[in-house]
Amino acid sequence: MKLLILISAFSYSLSSFACPVLQGRYNKCFSEIKKIKGEYIVDQHQESNYEVYNVEYNDDETGENRKDLIKTNNLTDSRKEKLPSLGVNVRIEARSKCEANAVVSNADVFFLGAKVGSFVSKIFIEGNLLKSNVDGSYLSKDVHKRIVCELE
Repeated sequence: MKLLILISAFSYSLSSFACPVLQGRYNKCFSEIKKIKGEYIVDQHQESNYEVYNVEYNDDETGENRKDLIKTNNLTDSRKEKLPSLGVNVRIEARSKCEANAVVSNADVFFLGAKVGSFVSKIFIEGNLLKSNVDGSYLSKDVHKRIVCELE
């Protein structure tokens, strides 16, 4: 029994080291297409045996304010979200974990009960830059989005 507790504690401490420190305020954002007017604010804390990231994006151009809660426990979280570009509500089921000093989320998107897309997003720090890579597809369209923001 003591060995099981020791192994659990050791694997817990190793998994917490794999999670990056993303906390901060990031502005001067760019995508592969254009400069983005806004900022990302990342807050993080530990909950039970995993990291939780609160990511807020404020878009100065559109006034959009988006908040995401990312739990790196590799369990499926389900949320509803309105897609402003299409004006429809979708359900997103995502599993997130820390992997190679990045937060990696695998998500499936559902509309009216049917799966319409899948995405893999990866958020990580490189120097003083917050990088977000999103790859996947929806409605048979490929998506490859890169966003880079500087630490304020």
